[in-house]
Amino acid sequence: PFQVVMIPLYVLMVQLGLRNTLVALILPNIATAFGIFLLRQSFLAVPVELEEAARMDGCSPLGEWWNVLIPAAKADLITLAMFVFIGTWGDFLWPLVILDDPNLYTLPLGLQQLSSSFSLDWRLVAAGSVVSILPVLFIFILLQRFILPSASGDAVKG
Repeated sequence: PFQVVMIPLYVLMVQLGLRNTLVALILPNIATAFGIFLLRQSFLAVPVELEEAARMDGCSPLGEWWNVLIPAAKADLITLAMFVFIGTWGDFLWPLVILDDPNLYTLPLGLQQLSSSFSLDWRLVAAGSVVSILPVLFIFILLQRFILPSASGDAVKG
C-alpha cells in the first residue's frame, strides 16, 4: 500500500527539491508494482515466434520491443494508463502531503477546501464532484475503443 512508502517518498521528493511542484505529484505514479506486474504478464503472453520473426527480419532488440511487443500489449498499456490516471486524479493523500501552495491543489483538495468548520454548501461540493468526474469519463470514453475489441476475442474466428 502507498502508506508504507509515503514517508520515504516524501523524504526523497524533498531531497530532490520537488516539494510543492506538479512533478512531485506525477513522478511516484510512473512505475508502480501493479504496472510492472501487468506489463510483465502482457509481454510474456506475446508469442516468442513473433520476436524470432522480427529478429530474422533484421530488427534490433529495441526494434523488436517497439515494433512487436508494444503493439501486442497496446490494450494492456492503455488499461494501465487509465488506471494510473484515475488513481492519480482522485488521489487525496499524496497531494495533501506534498503540496502547500493552494494554487497547485488538485480537485480533491479543492473540494475539501469548499467545506469549512462552520458551514458547508452541498451544492458547491456536488457541482465540484461532477466537474471532477468529467475528465475521467472523457478519458474512458476516448480510450475504450482500444481496449474492448482486443478483450472480446476478435482474433479467434470460427
